[in-house]
Amino acid sequence: MRIVHVSSLVAPVGASLFALALAGCGEKAPQERLVPPGPPPTPTIEQLRAATVSGVFEQAVTLVEGRYEGEPAEPGAASRPQLVLWEPSVHFGDVDGAPGSEGVAMLSSSSGGSGEFVHVAVFGVRDGALANLGTAPVGDRTRLQSLWLERGRIVMDVVEAGPQDAACCPTQVARKTFAMEGGEFKQLSSEVRGVLALSMLAANEWTLIEIDGQPLPAGVDAPLIHFAGDKLRGFAGCNRFTAPVTESKPGEIDIGTAGAEKKGCPAPQLELEQKFLAQLDAVNRYSYVAGQLALGWQDGERSGVLLFRK
Repeated sequence: MRIVHVSSLVAPVGASLFALALAGCGEKAPQERLVPPGPPPTPTIEQLRAATVSGVFEQAVTLVEGRYEGEPAEPGAASRPQLVLWEPSVHFGDVDGAPGSEGVAMLSSSSGGSGEFVHVAVFGVRDGALANLGTAPVGDRTRLQSLWLERGRIVMDVVEAGPQDAACCPTQVARKTFAMEGGEFKQLSSEVRGVLALSMLAANEWTLIEIDGQPLPAGVDAPLIHFAGDKLRGFAGCNRFTAPVTESKPGEIDIGTAGAEKKGCPAPQLELEQKFLAQLDAVNRYSYVAGQLALGWQDGERSGVLLFRK
């Protein structure tokens, strides 16, 4: 019988592997390190436009392209519940204190009457799906001036109906704060800060984005305006201009005839400028729409709105 020594087997397979096999007989293999999951992704605007929203109507409703329209309360009735996402108001940041960012948006609801009830809602991605983490009322026909996130809280400046205001025409300016507290999303404070005043517009330059509900033609330079005391200065689409402006009472203004340069421009720019200046001369009121400045104009039976963003 041929005797084979162990050492002759070790060499072909490698001494190190043989030693490792022997060591493994008495020790446990090292465990894999568990990597904690990362924060959930931030919601997208597309997800918000298709969000399911609770806390507005008796039952949750789902938006389609940023809108919901329900069935009329009675068969054949013209009025029906509606909910609209204010896309310009959307902000992203940490609201619940957990890792990751949430989406914050304002919405307005109506049920066919004259009221337009405004809400603020928080959305987050949980277990891979968008969830409505909370919804709180803001007010009836409340106008949003601006919204921002501050240390996990949602802060907004709004124009709301004051003690002497008709519901249609709010002029009281207030600052409201909302936050998650004890697992519930709610309003923490509301502070009256004064009344609507033209001086509030002076801190920003405003860019025209719509004329009477229609976006500007493609390829043209957008008009710009800036309020400075009793003057309105800006760019009309082709030329610089200056116009006098007066405020008769909160929310009501008169813009005088603009004095503009006479520089020549391509036809599309000149056409936009002429239309813009004609409507600017007829402006008689101002307000806010989802944080955007709305200048309303009236010329006889004709009327419309010039809409600007910061």
